[in-house]
Amino acid sequence: MTQSRSLAARVAALKSMDKTALQNYWVEVFGVKAPHLHIRILRQRLIWRIQELELGGLSDKAKMQLEQLKHHAGKHGKIKNSRIVRPPAGTRIQREYDGECHEVLVLKEGFEYRGQVYRSLSKIARLITGSHWSGPLFFNLRGQ
Repeated sequence: MTQSRSLAARVAALKSMDKTALQNYWVEVFGVKAPHLHIRILRQRLIWRIQELELGGLSDKAKMQLEQLKHHAGKHGKIKNSRIVRPPAGTRIQREYDGECHEVLVLKEGFEYRGQVYRSLSKIARLITGSHWSGPLFFNLRGQ
């Protein structure tokens, strides 16, 4: 792929490439053999890389913050962006959806909703909405 084309044109060209073409382009851009990744991930990482080469990479401040996070993760295990908090047994969780108030009682081993016990809040959220939802997110149980 030639560097004289615009960034937008190079990104657009990646969308029409098959996996073999993406792997070959990977060698051009990164200088190493492409890892075994799904075609969507290969494409995303190549798009990120050509943007980085054209527009510049992370700032020194951002690199320092990433190093601090990496160091922290090494000491404390996995980094979590947002913690899901499970309320203690006996807590009542309410959520208004589609003009109706829905109440769930937290039990030691599950959740009670309209007289039935469910193992997960996601199952209850699906019953309420008719589509897949993360139960903790639907009931807004993210830690602060």
